[in-house]
Amino acid sequence: QRLVQAGIAFVTLEYEGHGKSDGPLGLVNDWEKLVDDVAAFYQEVALKRFYGKPVFLMGESMGGAVAYSTYNRIPSVFRGVVFIAPMCKISDKMLPAQWVIDVLKWMIGPRGTTSFLGYLPIAPAKGDLKYVSHRVAEKRNLLARCPTVFARNPRLATARELIDVTQRISASLKEFNAPFLIVHGKEDLVTDPNLSQALYEESKSKDKTIHLYEGMWHALTTGEPDENIDRVFNDCIKWIVERS
Repeated sequence: QRLVQAGIAFVTLEYEGHGKSDGPLGLVNDWEKLVDDVAAFYQEVALKRFYGKPVFLMGESMGGAVAYSTYNRIPSVFRGVVFIAPMCKISDKMLPAQWVIDVLKWMIGPRGTTSFLGYLPIAPAKGDLKYVSHRVAEKRNLLARCPTVFARNPRLATARELIDVTQRISASLKEFNAPFLIVHGKEDLVTDPNLSQALYEESKSKDKTIHLYEGMWHALTTGEPDENIDRVFNDCIKWIVERS
């Protein structure tokens, strides 16, 4: 609503396994197929519905990793990328020990593969996500009641894909060359603000901006006090408009 009120057309999609799309809720068997879907969708949107208009990617949390991968797939489509608490790396505070990760990968197979074990929502995680993502209790309770939220431990295949892609992203920061904005809360316990800072410092982009917000948590667009959410959106809108 804030973007539309600022004159920005907002087009989104629900990945397979998310929201009301097909597939078991919360299941990502193959990161590259997910990116295939996103790239094809936005390429069609840009060429058929908004031909000649500047198009920007905007991704929050896991969506930030999707935006990173999608831009690298079809960079000519986009004018720039807005990263909101991007999942460049899952915070070490949320990950199990490395030996546990290694055993799970051995059990369910390499990235992009499908198995019954990968379907199971039993990936070990430290803490309940909603208690470390949403700072305002009332908004945390709204999240818990949303029927399309996967309020369980991650499925094993999904956890494998997310760990794998964040490792690939964190190893490729120096190659990223998009104009971009990063907004990230300094108190984020879900995705690592230090990796956002590293993306800002290491990327070879000539047009890059970062805002690290004191005291803010992970869910910058839904879980903070309203004045903080307004601040985040205003920074994003200002950046987009200046490049349009």
